[in-house]
Amino acid sequence: MNTLTAQGVLLAWEHAQREHPLMRSQALLRAAWPEVDASEWGAMPLGARDAWLFRLQEALFGPELDTVVACPSCGEPLQTRLSTADLQAPAADAGARHPGAPLRCEGYELDYRLPCGDDLLAVAATPDQPADNAAHRLLQRCVLEARHDGAAASLDALPPAVIDDLQAAMAQADPGADTSVALACPACGHGFERRFDIGAYLWEELDDWAQHTLAEVHVLAGAYGWSESQILALGAARRAHYIALVQA
Repeated sequence: MNTLTAQGVLLAWEHAQREHPLMRSQALLRAAWPEVDASEWGAMPLGARDAWLFRLQEALFGPELDTVVACPSCGEPLQTRLSTADLQAPAADAGARHPGAPLRCEGYELDYRLPCGDDLLAVAATPDQPADNAAHRLLQRCVLEARHDGAAASLDALPPAVIDDLQAAMAQADPGADTSVALACPACGHGFERRFDIGAYLWEELDDWAQHTLAEVHVLAGAYGWSESQILALGAARRAHYIALVQA
């Protein structure tokens, strides 16, 4: 992992701001692990990529994750503290995009690969499409070949049962690609699940940290005339101490 100095993290945040939201995770991973070829992050199975994002979350902000979600039944906000260990599922191997054996169901045989970040970005490039169409286009990108009774088959003609089996097979091969959290509302007792997106969570944490850190730089630069690099070199605890002195 690259040395995670405050200056380096701010630079990664600045560069990632210009990216599509789906590309920000990859931008942060590239900054943290520059020794990995940039194209590998987009081609990794989603669970393998998210395992690296959990590692980055731990390195930058620690293993505890604080979330607030609204109960879908009564609207009560739920504050929940999770940990990275609670959420991480076994991830597909970073290089194992192809599960191996084809999927066989109702006379169909499908050769497929696991979805990756590049797939999500390609599907998101046409935002005017309905959600079910987006899911279909994602499967179309991941199915390499479809056969029915030995003859080539159209992906548009796949029966719902085959599509369901394909999605289940993908989830089994890469369970870390879709992380959900079971919650219960203390106000009304309603139980529900929420998907947890480590990429989105990490970006929000990083954006909050960057805004706070830049505000500290602004105060200390104005008070002492120090440069940004001098202020960031102080470390978080010392910056906070100087901020308290300035504001006393």
